[in-house]
Amino acid sequence: MDSAKIKQIARDCGVDLIGIASRDRIEGLVPEGNPTQIMPHMKSVIVLGYQVLRGALRGIETGSCWNSLGGGSPLGFMSEVTYNFCRHLESAGWECVPLHSQSKNLRKQGVSVAQGKPEPDVIVDMNYLAYAAGLGHLGEGKLFLSPEYGPRQYFMGVVTDLELQPDPLFAGNLCEACGACLKACPARAYDAEKWAEESFPAGLFKWHPVHIESCRICKTGSTGNPYDSAADPNRLGAACGRACVAHLEASGRLKCALKSSFRENE
Repeated sequence: MDSAKIKQIARDCGVDLIGIASRDRIEGLVPEGNPTQIMPHMKSVIVLGYQVLRGALRGIETGSCWNSLGGGSPLGFMSEVTYNFCRHLESAGWECVPLHSQSKNLRKQGVSVAQGKPEPDVIVDMNYLAYAAGLGHLGEGKLFLSPEYGPRQYFMGVVTDLELQPDPLFAGNLCEACGACLKACPARAYDAEKWAEESFPAGLFKWHPVHIESCRICKTGSTGNPYDSAADPNRLGAACGRACVAHLEASGRLKCALKSSFRENE
């Protein structure tokens, strides 16, 4: 199986975005977030992206229907589609470990089973895996942006012993530091004067610090994290996330544009 075949299988299963990261982009990660600790003989990480419908944000945007975000979310079938994708690969003889995003706060909660091994659970940084697989980059508002959908997707990862040709890292810059996400937040949860950063084997993430406690009580569309209730809230439907969607669409920076504008006044 080559990369083209793998991507076709993923699309046939119902995946919207597919990227592949090589082992060398993974090996330097901290042990408690390193897929090689889960599968020492891993060769590749396949990252699968599932779009959140733009219409899922419409009810919040018009202030009429907050639960529209749930109806247009892929969360109800992501695990099943990822399972079916992995089943195809394992039927061909390649082991697959499916992973979803979890709070890093859950790392080091267990007891190491042997000297030199990290405490369970090993929890990957899904945003970094998506970046390492060439699917986009982190914006200044700490929202992962893809060239297809901007911030409108959720990811799952598949660690496998199948060696595949990796995708190139995303070379563009979807986030043009417009500040729309920062300005949209009524709680001023962003610290616009400061930067946070985290270094990874294949790149550096930089973003404006977010006072997450403000996001937890946000009334503009912030919801519990779709992967993990203990993690940071999901801000896609909040004022910051929707401002990002509106700006990226209005500026023509997305590949998958709809026929109508998200906001008429953009």
